[in-house]
Amino acid sequence: MSLLTIISFVPITASAFYNAGSVLVMDADTGAVLYETQGFARRYPASITKVMTALIVLEEVEDLNERIIFSENAVTLPHYAGRMGVEAGESMTILEALYGIMLPSANDIARGLAEHVSGSIYDFVAQMNMRAEELGAHNTRFVNPCGLPGSGQFVTAYDIALIMREAIKNPLFVRIISTPYFDLPPSEFYEEVRTMRNSNLMIRPSRAEFNHSVIGGKTGFTNAAQHTLVTYATHEDREIIISVLYTSPRGAIFSDTAVLIDHIFFGSPIRESEIIAKDTILEEITETEEAEIGETETETEEITKITQVETHDYMEAVPAIVYITPQTYVPEIIPSRIRIYEPESREPEQPESQPSESLQEISNTHAAAVASLSIAITSAALLLIWLLYKKTSVL
Repeated sequence: MSLLTIISFVPITASAFYNAGSVLVMDADTGAVLYETQGFARRYPASITKVMTALIVLEEVEDLNERIIFSENAVTLPHYAGRMGVEAGESMTILEALYGIMLPSANDIARGLAEHVSGSIYDFVAQMNMRAEELGAHNTRFVNPCGLPGSGQFVTAYDIALIMREAIKNPLFVRIISTPYFDLPPSEFYEEVRTMRNSNLMIRPSRAEFNHSVIGGKTGFTNAAQHTLVTYATHEDREIIISVLYTSPRGAIFSDTAVLIDHIFFGSPIRESEIIAKDTILEEITETEEAEIGETETETEEITKITQVETHDYMEAVPAIVYITPQTYVPEIIPSRIRIYEPESREPEQPESQPSESLQEISNTHAAAVASLSIAITSAALLLIWLLYKKTSVL
């Protein structure tokens, strides 16, 4: 047996691994699907919903210096919803509000934008759904402009990529999602500047998750959706959109995206998720089924030991359901009217401080172990061939 034959059986390159339940990579120019796993399965979107919110605002508003005056209606949110702490009667420009929804993912600002653009949140959501249909996102339905839990809300990795593809045609949208920090000027209720931090760590150079190929994106998190991320990335003359839905812990949205970037741009081997897509939304949940969630396993959800916390999103008139498990991060309760703003605090919707081991570290450790084993096997094979050669020479 020749040396070449022996070496051909030795695995030299380790395949990278991603953890998400649904992933899809789309060519931003043509709309062609380059890679997908469960890319057409319905999932809960969480705050990647705000990509559509921003798209509608940019298409409908001509003067981005218009000022929004936030209503009590807009700033009233369930305790678990991430917010900037905007006060009723406070104002900001449309442009500042767009940074507010795309960087720190402020739900109170998203609701204020919806009211300002369409007159009511209900009418704004109707525009969101009509626009989704126009773009070909036929497996998407929005029930609010935030991505907060709501009856009948779903999206697919393919559909959110379509929406992102349309949004990045606007240079201002691209500029916003590629901004690491934005200072919100003083307002009627705040004397000091409030610094918004982009929840997408892949565009913040000081972070380990930073990736040179990533232009920007939008993160999301709810207990039902887990962590989600839609990303716009480029390399040389190629542009792609990457959707990562239903993954955990939080760091996995960034490591999964990095794995897909390396696979598409640089040809790195890839290994599919081993997660069973048990959370796939097979059909719209009816009000009767909602009452059963948390009591028994249903056809659409096979989540065990779930406590149902039923609240009411007064502005959308849609019941909101939060799925809480003993292992799931439960955000700290924050008053709906808050005057103290701490730039270094973690927003409840995107808990960067969630205790968990980084999936990237796990993947790197696994890859290193496989690579070391491959080198050891190769070395042993070469040594064996050399000894056989020496023995033959002696004889």
